[in-house]
This record gives sequence, C-alpha cells and structure tokens, in this order.
Amino acid sequence: MLGRDWGGTGGQTMFLFRGTKKAFTFLSRMTGIHAPMQGSLCVLDSKARGWRDLGVRVSGGGTKAKFVRMRFDGTRYPLNPSVQPPMKDWPRGQFVLIHGDATAKALAGGRSHYTGLLGKATRFQMGLHHENGNVTGNYFYEKYGTLISLEGEASGRTVKLREKSGGKVTATLTLQHAATGWTGQWRRADGRKQYPLRLQLVATEQARRHAGVHGSKVSTAYPRFTGVAGRRFNEAVARGFEKRFREQVGDFQKAFDELDSEPEAFGASFQNWTFEDRAVVRFFSPDLISIQGSVYTYTGGAHGNYGDFPVNFYLRNDAATEVKVADLFDARKKWRALLGRHLRRELIRQEAHYVVEGEVKVADLAKSENFTFSPVGVEFHFPPYEVGPYAQGAFHVTVPYATLRTVLSKDGPLARWAK
Repeated sequence: MLGRDWGGTGGQTMFLFRGTKKAFTFLSRMTGIHAPMQGSLCVLDSKARGWRDLGVRVSGGGTKAKFVRMRFDGTRYPLNPSVQPPMKDWPRGQFVLIHGDATAKALAGGRSHYTGLLGKATRFQMGLHHENGNVTGNYFYEKYGTLISLEGEASGRTVKLREKSGGKVTATLTLQHAATGWTGQWRRADGRKQYPLRLQLVATEQARRHAGVHGSKVSTAYPRFTGVAGRRFNEAVARGFEKRFREQVGDFQKAFDELDSEPEAFGASFQNWTFEDRAVVRFFSPDLISIQGSVYTYTGGAHGNYGDFPVNFYLRNDAATEVKVADLFDARKKWRALLGRHLRRELIRQEAHYVVEGEVKVADLAKSENFTFSPVGVEFHFPPYEVGPYAQGAFHVTVPYATLRTVLSKDGPLARWAK
C-alpha cells in the first residue's frame, strides 16, 4: 500500500495474505518496504515453520543498503525490517518479488578484464567488478599505465560507466555486448569529444568457497583467461591459488581438530575464522601477465590481517614461467642498490615507521619479491607490519621505468619497457 497513510521516507506498508479454498485471509503486515527498488523484496529458499523467509532491503537515512532476513514465527512475520540483524550478503539465486530492474545483467558476477581500442589506435585495458547490477573498476591507456576510476551499472546488453577524476565525472563510456565482443562509445563530459570503443574479454573470475565448523570459511577467486594466448597461463595461475585454498582448508581443520582434543586451546577466539583470496589483473599480454593477489585472514583476536601477494608469469620456451625480481634486471649492473634507495626514499616520504627509524634497511627492501607491473612501472607492495605497524596499514610504491630503465634487462620479461 502506497501513500501518506501507509508510510513515508522509511518505506511503505506491505500486507501478506494466506490463500484458502474460498478466499484470501489476512496473515501479516510489514512496514519499511521500498518499492520499486533494486531487490526490494526477495523470496528466499530457506523456510521457517513451513513458510519461506523473506529478504527485505533496508536503506535510507544515509545508511548503507543492507538485506535482513524476515522469518515466520508460526503466526506472523516481523513487523519492522529495520530492527532486524543484517544478512551477511545480498540474496543470491533467489526469486525476486519486487525489483526496480528485473532485466538480465550484461556482465557475469565478479571480476573481468578486457583489452580494447579507443578510436583508431589508442590501446587500453579495463578491469571491472560487477555485483547486483553495480559496476566498479578502472582502465588505463597502455602508453601511460595510469589507472582511471570507473563506476556504473550493468543491465540487459548494456554497461554504462562514468569515468571519474578528483570526484568529478570527466567522461562516460557506454558499452554494448555483441557476439564478436563489446562495442561502444567514449564521450567527454562536456560533449566536445567522443570516440568509438572496441573491447575483447580476456579474463573472467573463477571462485571457490568452503564452509567449515565454528562458522569458518575459506574462499578464493582468481582470473581465468580466455583465448589461445590467455589459456597458456591458466594452469599456472590456478595451481597457485588452488594450493593456497587447499592448504588453508587443511590448516583450519587441523586447528579445529586440536580444539576438540584441547577445548581451551584457543579460548573464545575460534569463531568465524576467515581466509579470503582475491585477485586483480594489473597487466595482460599474450606473453606476459601480472596479477595483484590480496588476502584477508582472521583467526581470532582484535582484528584480522591483510596484504597483497604477486602472481607474475611470462612465456619462456612456450611455458608459463614465474617472474622473480632478479629476472627484471641486468645482472651485470648494481640494480639492487638503485631499487633499494628508491624504495627507501618513497617509504620515508610515506612515513613508514620502521623505515624512518632505520629498522628496515635498503638491502632488505631490495630483496622484496612482492611486486606487480604495468606500463606505469613496477609496483612493490608492503603489507602491515613489514615496513610499519598495523595502525599504518599497507604501503605501495611504484617505481617508474624512467628510474629503472638503465638497469632493466634488455631481453627480460619487461624488455618492452626497457627502451
């Protein structure tokens, strides 16, 4: 029921009726229903006392949208969704009863990566993350490598994106899916320039999840490349992520087995342990890929831990070979000293405490294997505790090729940027 008699900015009133042989009879009512809105009301697969649970979207008042589970108590459903605890995630794979946009989505859920052409000759790469019709991501021109932020929506065969810089929309990108790939248009915000776009999908996302005892969960999500060139890397990439996944499932199980034999082993810190791997493609070419993996772990205590890890491969003798930091440089030159000094200078500029205080030396920094690369340079990643306390968070330093060019190997994995 809509109108001022049935609600306000907090939503409207919904009535539920039970069907009988002769008529419908009143069962329950619920306030705070926003209709239409994305996924306003979802009928879930789970049940309570023979009646389906309802997933209700709660938003407004400046709070982030969430879903709550409304369960039948044998007589009625709860009256007010806003006082119910939030679900851990948005409903997935359920029947949507009220929805502002019931069309199919142009993108599959999760991350995807594309190579493309703007106009006649400007090459770029784009990474997108799609969830429930909302799209975020970035793209970069292969000549420069600087990331440009994107946000937008996916619906039907169309993806509409807004390019943003400094909080302002600088251009819009409209993409349409066709049998041969993606086509579309880039248009500057003031309308003075526009160029055609062509994109080709080069990677989708492969995901696995494991739910264990005591609310524990282990998950991984990593890119799966398409095409003849991309598929050469798939086995090597999957092997690394799947190994981490299996080992973590085993480690959690081992710890909980210990808990069963020694109930006081972990005190109260054994609930909701979490291990979550994710990945973003930083660069793709038929012979070279760079993936920035990230991990979040929680095994009790005041907070979890997080950090990045590298997944870099190049084709050598037609086989995917892992890229180590020494592979990037000319062994005859003093590249470690140059690299270490640059990292130290930038980390001091960022006020990384352990570097500022001298606990982490130039030689230590030059040994780092935690790096990714793109046309902008080689980016080194330092998780919490490595160069500063947890409160300072993670640090990232991009070393531009202009700094490294004199020491880069002319026939190594990054030879294309050594010129």
